[in-house]
Amino acid sequence: MRKNKIEKRLKVNGEITASQVHLIMDDGRSAGVVSLDQARYLAEQNELDLVELNGNVNPPIVKLLDYNKYRYQQEKNARSTVKPKSNDLKEIRLSFSIDEHDLSVKAKRAKEFLDAGHFVRAYIQLRGRENVFPDKAKQRLFQFQEMVDGELEQPVTHVGKRVQIIIKNKK
Repeated sequence: MRKNKIEKRLKVNGEITASQVHLIMDDGRSAGVVSLDQARYLAEQNELDLVELNGNVNPPIVKLLDYNKYRYQQEKNARSTVKPKSNDLKEIRLSFSIDEHDLSVKAKRAKEFLDAGHFVRAYIQLRGRENVFPDKAKQRLFQFQEMVDGELEQPVTHVGKRVQIIIKNKK
C-alpha cells in the first residue's frame, strides 16, 4: 500500500498508551479529561476508532471517529490541492506586412497572456524576398513589444527563416 508523504502516522486504538486523555466526541464536542479505558469503551459502544490527534500535550487529545474514513478524506484533500500555475509560453504569429489594426488586436491578446503570468513568444516567419529584410521584421517585433508594454526575456533571435522575441511582463 502506498502511503501519502504528507500524512503523519497517528496512533489508533491500542497504540495509545497514556492513562488519561482529553476526549473529543465524534460530533466535535469535548467530553473533557477521561481515563483511557473509558475512552476505549465509548469507542467500542459507538463502533468508532479512538485516534490520537495531538500527543505532545498532557493529557493527549484523542477523538472518536472512523479512522478509515478520516484517512480517505486526508488523502482526498492532499490530492485535490491545486498546483501553482507554471509560466507557460504562448505564441503569437505576426506577418511581415501586418496592418496596424491587426497588430493592435494581437498586442491586446498578448497583453492578456502577460497579465495572466505567461511568457509570449512573438515571431515573424519570413518568406521569399522577405528574407532579405530581417531588420524590418525585428523593427516590427520591437514595435509589438512596446505595444504590449513588456520587457524582453531573451534577445531577438533569428533562426532559419524565423525572427522571434520572448516577452515577459514588467514587474
